[in-house]
This record gives sequence, structure tokens and C-alpha cells, in this order.
Amino acid sequence: MPYWIIGKDGATYGPADLPTLRRWVTEHRIVATTPVSESEAGPWRDASLVAELASAFGAEGTEPHAGAVPPPPPASPPTAPVAAMPIGDWPPTGVAVPQLVSGIFNLVAGAGWLFTCFGVVLTVPLVILGIQELRSYAKATSTPPSRYVESSRTKAVLAICTVLAGNVASAICGIIILTQLPSNDDPRLRG
Repeated sequence: MPYWIIGKDGATYGPADLPTLRRWVTEHRIVATTPVSESEAGPWRDASLVAELASAFGAEGTEPHAGAVPPPPPASPPTAPVAAMPIGDWPPTGVAVPQLVSGIFNLVAGAGWLFTCFGVVLTVPLVILGIQELRSYAKATSTPPSRYVESSRTKAVLAICTVLAGNVASAICGIIILTQLPSNDDPRLRG
């Protein structure tokens, strides 16, 4: 029976047979929460909930017997090409680190404006942007690369605008992010 998965990059991969899925589990290309379906259109469920894969995640009561032999690898390749999962440095350090720093500076600048006559007017946007930048940084590895790049581009432009509130450090981080974002033809953004 063929299966499809949704990779960390948000792309759909398959069809793949059960031995291939088990191999991907051992290679950590599939984790317990990876969406799996028996159809390319869904319905999707976590890999750990697929009965045929549960033992690969150590589900209680489904462990193979001590003398069990793992299934052999497929004798022939799948009938349709299976796209490779992206590997390498993601997210780019030149984007992620300035995004983290900008988020921190926005929170600090927002707190600094809190007790002035411009308090709410400047504090709220700076704090919201700072939180959004920190969330993007934290979720960078689980967000599809193309969506992460677009989101980072928008936040970088907003970070540059924070110079109007006297937040020069965040503005510099925004400029660095814009110069370090991968171009649209970067292979990591394909999916």
C-alpha cells in the first residue's frame, strides 16, 4: 500500500511503501508527528498513529518480539520518484541570529517607551513585532522554508521602520536580514 507524508518543509512526498517509511523513521526524516496518509489528498494523521508504523516509534504493546527480523529493504525502487528531504543549514544563520537579536531589542525598546508620554503608541507595536520575531526564530526549523523567508522579509522591513522609535539596533538587524535572505531560486525553497 502506498503512503504519502508531509515533510518539515511542507511539501508532500510519496508514494512510498512501508519499508521505505520505516527506513525514513530510522533516518529521522519522519518523526512521530509527521503527517502520513494513504492518499496524496489525505486524510492525514500523525505517523505514530499509523498502526504499521507504531512499532517504529516504540508504541506500547506494538514492540516487535525479541527475535523479530526487521523487514528487508525494497527490492526495487518505488514506481514514482520520491523527493529527497532537504538537509543542510536551515534556517540560515545570517537570518536567524539577527532575527533573534532584533526581537530582543524590540522588547527592550518597547519596555523603555512604556513609561513615557508616547507609552502605548510606541510600546505596543514594538512589543508585538518583538514577540513575532522571537516566535519566527523559535519555529524556523518547522516552518516551510518559503513561508519562513517571506515572513522574515516582512518582519525585517518592519524592524527597519523601528528606527523611527529610536531602535537603531533593530533597524540594523533588519538590514542584515534582508541582505542574508536566500534568493527565490535557492534549492532549499523549492517544494
